[in-house]
Amino acid sequence: MLEDLDLLSVRLAALISLTQQLAAEADALRVSLAQVQTERDVLLTRLTQEGTQAKALTRKVDAYASEQASLQGSLDLFKQEQSSLQAQLQSREHEVTTLRAATAQARERIEAVLERLPGAVPAKEAPNGTR
Repeated sequence: MLEDLDLLSVRLAALISLTQQLAAEADALRVSLAQVQTERDVLLTRLTQEGTQAKALTRKVDAYASEQASLQGSLDLFKQEQSSLQAQLQSREHEVTTLRAATAQARERIEAVLERLPGAVPAKEAPNGTR
């Protein structure tokens, strides 16, 4: 029976040692779990912040896209206006050219009529170099 008690004592010592070892491992796992949870919380906070920043950047991009579309619309209007003004200018230049030609023809006619008037001085002999 003494032998049985010794064997039981050895077994209890081994069981106590194993229990202590398991308790130490459990404590280490708890510490590791706490560290992982802390890291998870930090990452979750960072993810939330980055999500907020991403939303803010998306809003800015949308605002810039809207502004760009507005500016493009203004640019298109200015181009149309410039084209219209260019066409008007060409039309006015054509009118000026036509009016100058008509003025020159009218001047020639008037000079021809004035030269045919009795007592008229020929245009080449007009005093003071005027026609």
